Amino acid sequence: MRSIRFLCAVFVGCFLLAACEETGPIKIGFIAGLSGPGSDAGTDALEALKLAAQQVNTEGGINGRMVEIIPRDDLKTPETAQNHVRELKRLGVDAIVGPIISSIGMAMLPVINELGVVTISPTISAADFAGFRDNLFRMNTTTRENARAYARRYIDLGLTRVALALDGQNQAFTDSWYREFLLEFDALDGLVISKIWINVNNVTHADAADQLLADDPDAIVLITNSGDGASMAHEIRKLSPDVPLAAAEWAGSQALIELGGTAVEGMELVQAYDRYDTNPRFQQFIKDYSAMFAHQPGYTAVLTYDAATVLFAAMRAKHPEQSLADALTNLPPQQGLHQELVFDAFGDGNRAIYFVAIRDGKFIRVN
Repeated sequence: MRSIRFLCAVFVGCFLLAACEETGPIKIGFIAGLSGPGSDAGTDALEALKLAAQQVNTEGGINGRMVEIIPRDDLKTPETAQNHVRELKRLGVDAIVGPIISSIGMAMLPVINELGVVTISPTISAADFAGFRDNLFRMNTTTRENARAYARRYIDLGLTRVALALDGQNQAFTDSWYREFLLEFDALDGLVISKIWINVNNVTHADAADQLLADDPDAIVLITNSGDGASMAHEIRKLSPDVPLAAAEWAGSQALIELGGTAVEGMELVQAYDRYDTNPRFQQFIKDYSAMFAHQPGYTAVLTYDAATVLFAAMRAKHPEQSLADALTNLPPQQGLHQELVFDAFGDGNRAIYFVAIRDGKFIRVN
């Protein structure tokens, strides 16, 4: 009799636990660089996720369950990011949003696959991520599309001899970007006359600037984050006021302008959204974000809000017997801030890209 009572108690306990799990909060982990140089990209992304969660919760949550965000700072360190994935799994997260940079994505990938944690990155774009069915979903276009667009633009502008600075702290991205740029540029008879790694081997930004200008390039491309891009621009402008500058899309946050000042005037780069789009959905997002955080959203905020849109839609649509990964893959196109959002069979997204130039302290779209 005692055994039967014990088993009944265990059964009832398990039933209540399952019921609590089904009715408790939906936990969303967030992993990105939230401190140090370039952390504005991570903080903007976290703020957009918090905004999306607040809006969903105000409307009653997802199938009656509130959304809880659990943020973690990856410190741009692979081991730290991996440990955060394991911790978030123990905390019972339903999904992870992040990371922001590709090198951290490479470190996280085997762990999220091992633990079966669905992860949506708003921004990582190294071409090596594309075309694989795994637990990593990507919102962004890859370096293949972006870097090759830069190569074609330079050829069209008659800038055929180019020097590049590459950030060694995000090598998964910079290597991929450089490789794709070089393939396209070489095919169009362009020439990369030099490439310099920064943030490795104690190479200062001043030394890197001097080496980049040594062979008199037609233009210099900075494959860096916003902080390093601004710093490099200052050093280059001390030596050459006129050489055309460009930055990879990774640098395209407001911090590039704030830190770069006059040194980044005229700099060109690709953006994954049109910041001057007048459509009501985007304008309402800007209004809501600015009201909540007292500043304008950057590109990582836009892409993260879109990531939250598809994630929350998949959670609403998911059948009890269906995995979240399958729900995301089979989700019909969702309306994002600028475009329809959809994942292919490999969990890869795609975005329209725009060239902009910094003019009078603003990103202005160019043809």
